[in-house]
Amino acid sequence: MSEKPELNWDQLDVLTEEVRSGSGPGTVDWDAAKSHTRRFNAAFIEEFRRTGGKVPGELGEVDILLLTATGAKSGELRTVPVGFHRIDDRLIILASMGGADKNPPWFYNVVANPEVTIELGEEPVRARAKVTEGDDRDYLFSKVCERMAVFADYQERTDRLIPVIELEPLEGAGA
Repeated sequence: MSEKPELNWDQLDVLTEEVRSGSGPGTVDWDAAKSHTRRFNAAFIEEFRRTGGKVPGELGEVDILLLTATGAKSGELRTVPVGFHRIDDRLIILASMGGADKNPPWFYNVVANPEVTIELGEEPVRARAKVTEGDDRDYLFSKVCERMAVFADYQERTDRLIPVIELEPLEGAGA
């Protein structure tokens, strides 16, 4: 197996470009891109868990959690790092995929199986993923964009409405 990727902004930028490439079929080696993404995510998850929920390296400037959901098709547990935002005491994630024309795979998993596990620190927390709609979605998206304008850029790149998901801790789960 190839060596572990560095956990830095340059590597994250490469992943973002890979997933949102508008170059068209045949111009992106999707198998290589998926492999790179999987290696990056695996290294990130390993470091996040090893340090008790600390985001590694220079990526520590962004709030990131680990989201574990049951695969919509496979039924297997899938864990991915996802940026999050706290807005009005609500825990919010966006299915932006860097402004790609499709939603990230994890989005379909949380829609099909909304009971998820989130890791913000050392203790996993059970939660329910709820896709927000209408004015509530627009309000939350605008608040995220005030903090991180890149999400407005992502929305400009795609015709799809970027989903905004609230993660609500289940009774007694705390987050």
